[in-house]
Amino acid sequence: MFRSKKVGLLGRILLVLILAYMVYALIDVRQEISAAKAEVETLTEQVAEQVQYNTELSNAIENRDNPDFVEDIAREKLGLVSPHDRVFYITD
Repeated sequence: MFRSKKVGLLGRILLVLILAYMVYALIDVRQEISAAKAEVETLTEQVAEQVQYNTELSNAIENRDNPDFVEDIAREKLGLVSPHDRVFYITD
């Protein structure tokens, strides 16, 4: 019925080389996947930070005419105080 063919030495060497190449390619693809996952994680963090920053900017735009908001900005970012506030200087 079926005749078995003898595979010569060259055929076996070729088969081993093909398998070695496939293993190498598989390892390379796994490294690329790991790098892509790390990049996705980094970009996700950057998106979250940008969304938070955009929210803060939207809040600032909405409250730009609110005197309390402007006063808070003046205190926190500019270090200004209103005339009725007491300022304590702590020295070591």
